[in-house]
Formats: sequence, structure tokens, C-alpha cells
Amino acid sequence: MFCIGVCGAMIVDSQARNFLPSDGIHGKEMPLYGLMDNDLQKDAERLMEKLAIRLVGLCDLQATVHVQADIPRVKVRPLTAEMYFLAPDRFRIRSPRLALLPRQNPMELFEFLKKAKNYRPLGMGQEKVRNQVCLVVNVLPLDGGGDWQLIRLWIHQETARIYQAEMTRRNLGTVEAVYFYGPVSRTKPGTKPEHQDLPDSLLLELDASMMKLPKALTADFHRSQSQLSARPFRPLGAPEGKARIAMGFRWISVNNGAAARFFGAQKRD
Repeated sequence: MFCIGVCGAMIVDSQARNFLPSDGIHGKEMPLYGLMDNDLQKDAERLMEKLAIRLVGLCDLQATVHVQADIPRVKVRPLTAEMYFLAPDRFRIRSPRLALLPRQNPMELFEFLKKAKNYRPLGMGQEKVRNQVCLVVNVLPLDGGGDWQLIRLWIHQETARIYQAEMTRRNLGTVEAVYFYGPVSRTKPGTKPEHQDLPDSLLLELDASMMKLPKALTADFHRSQSQLSARPFRPLGAPEGKARIAMGFRWISVNNGAAARFFGAQKRD
């Protein structure tokens, strides 16, 4: 199940201004360009190696995160909180206000892709995402009995940034993600390269049936049924039967020990 925790409140600010319109989570796709199979596979392996090397540098992160959830028939207030991530698996979002928030670690995909020995990349072709040509790569996990089943990535061929991802996991089903980055030309002087590898915002889409609602929200849902219109407002334009979660990030600390200090003061999860 895609678990949702009870945490604090978030607002999607200007960091999340580029979220996709309601006509779909993916950008308009182009037909696959014809490439020689050998060249395509070499490009995929080269790009995944470059991506893995860059992701290895993301180890200790702190951010202010703004989240808005779009769940069928449930009105969820936006939420603002502090997020901490310490590789490989320490993740926490905390906020003083009660709200709905995904407990899923948005860094899990990046962490999995760091370990190139755990998967095999397969180049599938090229497609345009938001008017940028990306290489489509199927990532095949080598542990057939593990949680990760199949990952499809749309990777920008020059920056090696992940623009889109489609992740199928044994415990979560299929989750689609769209990543947005600030232009490198606007990066502040003195900013470390690691910051450029982190998304400014993220949009997740998944089957609403894969979400588990806290009891308090379930009660609110039943009480509000008579007040709901035939076509309730969907803040992120999620399609019928789908849920969307938008996350905007303001990165405060990258590899400066903020998360290590935070978790050092906490009991082990």
C-alpha cells in the first residue's frame, strides 16, 4: 500500500509553479526515434553510469517541503514541513499541524539507482518531455524477488536529470513521477553541483485504491459525503480513480550534516 502518515500542513508555493495541467501527468510523447540498437544501449549504459555517479553525492539532505494532495472525495489541506534524509534509508518529515502526507520517501528511487550492480539498464529510444529530448531507459532490477519490479526513466541526455519515472513495486503498485528542475543558468554563484541534481518540485500519481487513509480522515470522508457535489473540485486535476501528490522543495542543507545531527538526536525509526 502507498501509506500516508499523519503529519503537518503544506502549501505548494512558487517552487511548484510548473506542475502539469490536468490533461495528464506525462508530457506529450513523440514517436521513438530510430537509433542503432548497439548505439542506443551504449547511450543508456553511459547515461545511467553518469546518473549513478552524480546521485552518490546526495547523502545528507534538509529541505522545507510544500505538499498538496489530490485524493478522490477527500479534502486535504496543503501542508508545510521540514524534511530530512540521511542515506541510505533515514527519512523524516515533521510539522506541527495535523494533515495528510505521504510517508513514502521521495529519495528512494535516487537511492536505488546509486547501486548500478543491482539493475540492468535497457535503452528503449528517445521521446520528448516538456520539449526536451530524453532517453527512455527501462531499469530491470536483478533481484527478482525484491520490492522493485520495473522502472522506466525519461532522462535528459545532456544533464542526466530524471524528467519522468514510472515505478512498479511489489508493495505499492505503479507510481508515476514527474520531476522539475530550475535552469542551471539561474543557479546562484557558489552553489555546489549537488544542488543542481535535486528537483525543485515533484508530482506523483498513483491508483487511489493503493492509498491507506488514517481513521480520522476516513470519518471526515463519511461525514462529508452528503455535502459533496457530483463533480468535486480536484486541486491537481487528478484523473478519475487516481490520486496526485505535489511536492515543492526549498533545499536548505546538502551534505552539511544537518540530517545526521537531526537523526543523531532521535531514536532509531
